[in-house]
Amino acid sequence: MALTNTSLAAAVAQGDTTIRVTAATGFADGQMIRVNNEFLAQAGAAQGVVIPVRRGLEGTAQVAHGLLSDVVTGLPGDFPAPPPGHPVQVPPTVTGRNSLGADVTINTADLPKGDLTYVITKAAACAITLGAPSKAQNGLRVTFRSATAAAHTVTLAAGFYGDAGSSDIATFAAKIGASMTIEANAGTWGVIALGNVTIA
Repeated sequence: MALTNTSLAAAVAQGDTTIRVTAATGFADGQMIRVNNEFLAQAGAAQGVVIPVRRGLEGTAQVAHGLLSDVVTGLPGDFPAPPPGHPVQVPPTVTGRNSLGADVTINTADLPKGDLTYVITKAAACAITLGAPSKAQNGLRVTFRSATAAAHTVTLAAGFYGDAGSSDIATFAAKIGASMTIEANAGTWGVIALGNVTIA
């Protein structure tokens, strides 16, 4: 059996025991489900597109997920095998991954503990406001990648080049795959790579 891909039709809170998907084809009681980097198991029959689930499996954290987050389901053996000696049965992706389906502010306290890719899934332009990292987060890399052809923006009040007012807004070309990678250093963000993104 192959993996089935869909997305969330509604946001999921940290304590929710059901998820609502855009299409329930391929879901079955007992199957493994991955929403972003969290693993779940289907815990009963689907009620239309509402799936009962057990959360935070395979050593992953039970966290909130936004509208249109990526969802994959299948038998445990359908997911990639873990590397030798790895204790997790079904590993998450190499770096963290989270979907952004709505405008959002990412404050310092909301930043991930490890490198993370935010996949922008909002169909229209998504407005992302980014807080400065703490000095304890030196070396943290964050990537924003567009999964839709819209002119998304990432705003940093202090400026990506340390000059507020002339480098505080990163604007994505309306192209799928446009991306930017930034790295935390000494309480600021520095640009590592831009792909079809301009900063002004």
